[in-house]
Amino acid sequence: MSKKPTVAATVSGDRNAAIAAERLRIAAILESPEGKRNPAMAQKLALGSALDAETARSILAEAPAANPYLAAMDREGPIGVSPSTVNIAADPKAARLAEIKVGMKAFNASRKKG
Repeated sequence: MSKKPTVAATVSGDRNAAIAAERLRIAAILESPEGKRNPAMAQKLALGSALDAETARSILAEAPAANPYLAAMDREGPIGVSPSTVNIAADPKAARLAEIKVGMKAFNASRKKG
C-alpha cells in the first residue's frame, strides 16, 4: 500500500489576510503594556473574545494588575534608594549589621598589618 503525499490546503488571499489580521490583534493585546500587567486576563480577551485590540486594552487598563508589585510600580514609579539615602536609625537590625560591618573592616585591617 503506497502513501499519497500530503498536500497543504490552498488558502486564498482574503483568508490569509484575515488570519494575519487576527494574529496581529492577538499580539497587540498580549504584548501591550496593559496585557503584560495581567497576562491571564489578556489571554482570555485575546483568544476568547472578538473584541478589537483597543477595546481589550482599555478593559485591561482598568483591571487590576495580576501582580500587586507591578500595580504599585505603575502607581508610584521607580524610586531611587541608595545606601546614602537609607535611614537605618529606625531599624535596629540594619543598624547592628552596619556596626558589625564596621567592626569586621577594622578587624580585617588589623590582621593584615600584623
